Amino acid sequence: MTFSAQVKTELCALPIERDCCAAAEAYGLLLYGNRFDEEQIRLVTSYDALAERIPALFDRGFGIDIGAGSRQRTRTEFIIDRDDHRRVIFHTLGYDYKYHLTYHLNRNVIEEDCCRTAFLRGVFLAAGTVASPEKKAHLELTTSHQGLSREVLSLMLDMGLNPRQGVRKSSALLYWKDTAGIRRFLELTGAVRGAQALEQEARQKELRNRINRRVNCETANLIKASNAAAEQIVFIERALELSEEELFTEAMRETVRLRLAHPDASLSELAALHDPPISKPGLSHRLKKIVSLAQKALTSEEKP
Repeated sequence: MTFSAQVKTELCALPIERDCCAAAEAYGLLLYGNRFDEEQIRLVTSYDALAERIPALFDRGFGIDIGAGSRQRTRTEFIIDRDDHRRVIFHTLGYDYKYHLTYHLNRNVIEEDCCRTAFLRGVFLAAGTVASPEKKAHLELTTSHQGLSREVLSLMLDMGLNPRQGVRKSSALLYWKDTAGIRRFLELTGAVRGAQALEQEARQKELRNRINRRVNCETANLIKASNAAAEQIVFIERALELSEEELFTEAMRETVRLRLAHPDASLSELAALHDPPISKPGLSHRLKKIVSLAQKALTSEEKP
């Protein structure tokens, strides 16, 4: 089951507590569904949980029995072609049945906060998709009616939601690409488990990113230290070939011997091997001095 299917199944399991909210949720389904006009109302879904919820919504919201729908392979189709049923739906939603329906949002029938939430739930159930938490964050609502999409956007902004707008071919999109925005929408519409799954994955991603950054930083430091040690050894060995240890002071000679004996040791490890141990900054300064003396010796040897 896809994550979208899991979220929709969770939403469909929510109790239908008020008649007005049932009508509001059905309103979202109708506006973002397959067909909604004075000649026919048609809803098609491939989700079994939604197929079971639709008749209950129409019963509670409009007081009509639309039946269990017609099963066609993996989809269930609901067709409301009775004139009296369509009249009841239009009247409840504040539309004039005498004229061809223009797809627009009548906000007068979703004035209560609970009804607005129910309406958006219906919109998502009809035309929403949300990416799995493991993938890039993405939730979108799609309709072929541009004006309707703008009106729903206005409603969302009033509710504190901030989706982006877009167009794909002939479809208008409202979408989010940030986990926080998607989580807010899912929580608002009632998909609490879905929102928690997104939050958990976001935290895991951040933890993985922090670990990767730390590992990369430590790796870079190891490479830098290894390169520095290799450079030190090259200059020391070449200088020793010219003048053995006379080039260095007694303290430097101990460091030279330890560096050559422990080429892979870090500065901290090498500092601890001295007798007595010296500080890491002190060892770093000494090694720089050793390399500088070696370079000067090699330069002098190369001059004619």
